[in-house]
Amino acid sequence: MDDNNEITLLFLSGAGGTRSKWRRVKEMMNGPRCVFMDLPAHGSNDAPMMHTIKDHANYLKPLITDKTIVIGHSMGGLIGIELAANHPKVVGLVLAASHYVLPVDSTLFDKLESGVYPNGLFYASYSKEADKALLEEERSELSIVPLETTIIDYRCCNDYGNGKECLSHIQKPILAIYGQDDRMLPSKASEELKRLAPHAVTEVIPQAGHYVMLERSEHFVNALLQFVQHISERR
Repeated sequence: MDDNNEITLLFLSGAGGTRSKWRRVKEMMNGPRCVFMDLPAHGSNDAPMMHTIKDHANYLKPLITDKTIVIGHSMGGLIGIELAANHPKVVGLVLAASHYVLPVDSTLFDKLESGVYPNGLFYASYSKEADKALLEEERSELSIVPLETTIIDYRCCNDYGNGKECLSHIQKPILAIYGQDDRMLPSKASEELKRLAPHAVTEVIPQAGHYVMLERSEHFVNALLQFVQHISERR
């Protein structure tokens, strides 16, 4: 990412995901310059595995050399919070189905470490309205990232404790996009966000679960582009 006056949109995936999670968004993004990033040891990125959210942020910091809006899904949102709080080139943050804390139940680790991705976790990640074709695509996506990598990602989420402090100090524009049927986030995520960052804008998309950008891509992109335009007009 070379330094110039154009804003770059940097898309970061969540735990166990790759840049493919943004595939439907990518098809609709014809205007702004976009970078769809595979995190280290995910997808096409052969860099060593990162074991903390801060490690992920530190890996990305030198790659951000121009004005950038970070769009982070779930775990990617935690990384985005770190970057927005500590990188002068990050001019905006989009939390896509994310929050400043993402606790993971210990029983989930037990199931994952047995070598099986739980069906309950898979289906809980999507709205009950999700179309069957998308669910079939997503089922095949599970094999792209090794289960061991997904477990480390969940531990990164569970162990991250710096989000509340970071978020409370971010004065840059923030947009939080939620799926109305998201069963993965804390139930009071939106209210907690607004208490810490009163300037944050929230958008709740109906008939969408945790993978809101896949289930309701057009609504997601419209909200995102309005946010980008707002930041561009401020400059």
